[in-house]
Parts: sequence; structure tokens; C-alpha cells
Amino acid sequence: MTISSRAHYAIKAMLNLAFQIPNPVSLTALAKKLDISLSYLEQIFALLRRHHLVKGVRGPGGGYVLGKPTEIITVADIVTAIDVNRKTAATASTQPQTATMMAWGLLENKIFNHLDGITLAALHEETAERINVTDSSIHAAA
Repeated sequence: MTISSRAHYAIKAMLNLAFQIPNPVSLTALAKKLDISLSYLEQIFALLRRHHLVKGVRGPGGGYVLGKPTEIITVADIVTAIDVNRKTAATASTQPQTATMMAWGLLENKIFNHLDGITLAALHEETAERINVTDSSIHAAA
């Protein structure tokens, strides 16, 4: 299973939104932070919006926020929203497969199922814990 660069950016963007809760994040600021073009990010967010993973906030200080709680959004949800080929690959080819191709398909499904168990909340929590551990070790060494 390959995760496209577009899905990588989508995951990073969603994590950025998760770290900014409840504040909306502008696409311009996010594009600069991720070092990608604004038009590319707009394409990504159109797909995320279509899957209700993000929603826009209008007005001064507006931007985007998560469309669902972080406990519900999984990495697999993001990949599925962005990588349209992921959805069609699972239902493709009804032709007989070689053992290698069948094993590869099983592996892809296992990886995808693993990603389906990783929520933005879990990533946020683990990151915060690691930052605190790093901060504590830096202060202890000083």
C-alpha cells in the first residue's frame, strides 16, 4: 500500500487543525507551514470537505476546523478521502490472482486496518506526551 504525497499533506494538515482546536486555521497560513502551494492545498481541502472531515468558518479570523471530533477521525478516513484509488483498488480485478498478488492485497488490507485504528486524538495525545517528556528531560539536564 502506498500513501500518496497528497494524502501525506492531508494527514499533516489535519494534524495541524487538531493542534489548533478550537481556532480556525487559514489555508494560506497552513500552506506556508506545510511548504506547499495554496492551490494544491485547496484541492486537498475540497476532498476533505466532501467527506465532512473539515468545515469552513467564515468571517474575520475564519479558516478551517475539523468536521468531526478527533476521537472519530482516523488516518484511514483521511487516506480514503484523498486517495480515490484506494477505494477502487479493493473492488478492482475479478481475475484470478497469483499467490504473491493475493498476499500483497492481504498486506495492504492489514496496513489499512491498522491505519483505521489510529485516531487524530491518539496522535495528538502521544505527541503531547512526547513533547512533555522532551521538555522535562531538557529542563532536568539544565
